[in-house]
Amino acid sequence: MNSKHTLMSLCQEYDKIEIPIIQRDYAQGRKKEGKVRGRFVEFLIQAFVTQTPVELDFVYGNVRKEDDKSAFIPVDGQQRLTTLWLLHWFLAVKEGRLGEIVSWMQKFSYETRPSSHSFCERLLSESFPSEELKDIKEYIINQKWFDNEWLNDGTVSGMLQMLHDFGQQEVLLNGTATLNALTGGLLSFYLVPLELFGLSDELYIRMNARGKVLTDFENFKSEFYKILKDYPHLEEVKNKMETNWVENLWPYKKKGTYVIDQCFMNYLKFLTRCLYFKQAKPRAESYADDFLDMNLLRAIYSSPDNTDFLLFALDIIPVIAKHNKEDLLWEKGTSLADLLTISLKGDNMTIDMMVILYSALKYLRCHGDIAELKNFVRVIRNLIYNTKDKSERDQPRILCSLERLSASDHVYETLAEEEFKLEGFRESQCREEHFKAQLRQQYIEAAETIELIEDNTWLRGNITNLLSGTYTSSAKNIESFELSDDKVKSFDLQRLRNLYEHYDRISQDEFSSVWGDLLDSMLYTHYKDSRRMMYDDDTFSKNPAVIALAVAYMDSKKKDLETFLVESEKKTIRRLSKRHEDLGEIRNVKQQLYIYYVLTCRIMGLSINDFFKNGWRIGWLSKEKGFTSLFHEGIEGDPWFSEPGHNPIFQTYYSQFRYSGGLNERHALPPEIVGANRPQKAFEKLLEWATS
Repeated sequence: MNSKHTLMSLCQEYDKIEIPIIQRDYAQGRKKEGKVRGRFVEFLIQAFVTQTPVELDFVYGNVRKEDDKSAFIPVDGQQRLTTLWLLHWFLAVKEGRLGEIVSWMQKFSYETRPSSHSFCERLLSESFPSEELKDIKEYIINQKWFDNEWLNDGTVSGMLQMLHDFGQQEVLLNGTATLNALTGGLLSFYLVPLELFGLSDELYIRMNARGKVLTDFENFKSEFYKILKDYPHLEEVKNKMETNWVENLWPYKKKGTYVIDQCFMNYLKFLTRCLYFKQAKPRAESYADDFLDMNLLRAIYSSPDNTDFLLFALDIIPVIAKHNKEDLLWEKGTSLADLLTISLKGDNMTIDMMVILYSALKYLRCHGDIAELKNFVRVIRNLIYNTKDKSERDQPRILCSLERLSASDHVYETLAEEEFKLEGFRESQCREEHFKAQLRQQYIEAAETIELIEDNTWLRGNITNLLSGTYTSSAKNIESFELSDDKVKSFDLQRLRNLYEHYDRISQDEFSSVWGDLLDSMLYTHYKDSRRMMYDDDTFSKNPAVIALAVAYMDSKKKDLETFLVESEKKTIRRLSKRHEDLGEIRNVKQQLYIYYVLTCRIMGLSINDFFKNGWRIGWLSKEKGFTSLFHEGIEGDPWFSEPGHNPIFQTYYSQFRYSGGLNERHALPPEIVGANRPQKAFEKLLEWATS
């Protein structure tokens, strides 16, 4: 019959507590077990701090009787018993009471391991100053009686490491931890003799022979099963861990290995992270970062529903693996099957990947079939990719939203409902998904067109401005346009198709053919305090100015893009000349650059690459010999070059503009380089061209 014990009562009941040679070394003290050891020590410390009795689960063992003597031989529990023995020793030395407990502590022994046995004997027979406990490991190793060969014994080195860790704990060193608390039952366990389970000595030997080489994963499974001890299907978990899940995970194991241990741990980490943030508070001060921590696992999987989801996620792996044809994130290797592989192999998994894979698992668990899975994943993909703030503080709201959405039978019907709200995702993207869902209901043929546009690598699921471009044409109006419910009935699907066709044309070769025509648009921002003009590298392809250009191209009825651009440029030059009798008087920096671009390509006969020599961004520096500006009234709003007669020289660049680098002809605009092909009377020739 099992009985409750402390280490002292166990040693008092038996004549000897013998750790046999067939048992593995004292693993809790290994350096690589630092996290596990730290968590266990912290667990013990909490017991002292709160003075709350703690039960350290079951200790299994065999009892051997010789004459009138009895010896208890642990099969499972060696690690905990050794840690408790060291803790008693540490507190006894601290309080100068080692002599009081040495009689029963001597009964605990690594009997058949000479080095471990001798080391334990020395700990009980030598004197140890309490003031040396903080650096007790170093103190012991430096004693004359210490045999350096003992360091080759894994148990001895492990014991020394554990004692060192004890010495770093203020509660143990100078705090409330006392020997009386230990011997009084603060830390206890249940003793279970093997005979109760009909286990033979032969089986005991086999168990320990295996135990000698227990892997970290086997140790983890043992602890994890304890977490699930109240789960009604625990035996099913154990069976699948040894059979079904091994088969499911086998294709993902590391090349050259024949175990799935790491795959399981990687997947568990991913799933636990998602389950943790799903139930976490939004915008909390801090969040957990170790998702394999036993305390965290205990908190998550104490919920039967979370455990059910874990089982489902492992069972469904072969189904997910078949979804390998469609890349979700506009890059090769991002199908649902690829995201599963990334999670199992522990590769760098982005938040987008986590959310998409987790949402797919949630959807499949809710519905059991894959009929609507593609649509559901598409929506989640659009939402998460186009949500800028997806930090830990917002992930609880994001995961709760997709949890609710995954429960819907038809995702687009749910999104079309005005009262259905999504939290955590970017609000404008939520409005777009709502609007597109309504379009799908209104126009059966809309789905194909919308999906085609969403999958464009430049738009990446965010097509609000393109949709707005079917209603209005100017960049400012596109930017401010609201995709409200009342706009659905007046939507022109054919116009959307035509607009996308023209957008696709101007996007060829990374928009290079139209980039100069966008210089005088809201695509660029003039940073007046830093002498440069830039665009948003992340969203330029969806900028209202780009969409407005596509709208103008569509409405022009010109099939040839070059013809449209030339006519547009001529029209702009004529408009500017009406406002400025002398184009050299123009002070708007965007207009100055636009004129330089048209001069370069239309008058000087050079290419776009001759203008944007060193990137699409532009800065400017003081005039130097060899360069001259065609403008003479300065730059409006620029603190350095706003005075008449003080125009700078422009320089193109990719990522960083170096003011200290000086002017460089390789970066300069052709109309400002003295000599070469620079035209005389440039503005006259430009106006002549524009009116031809």
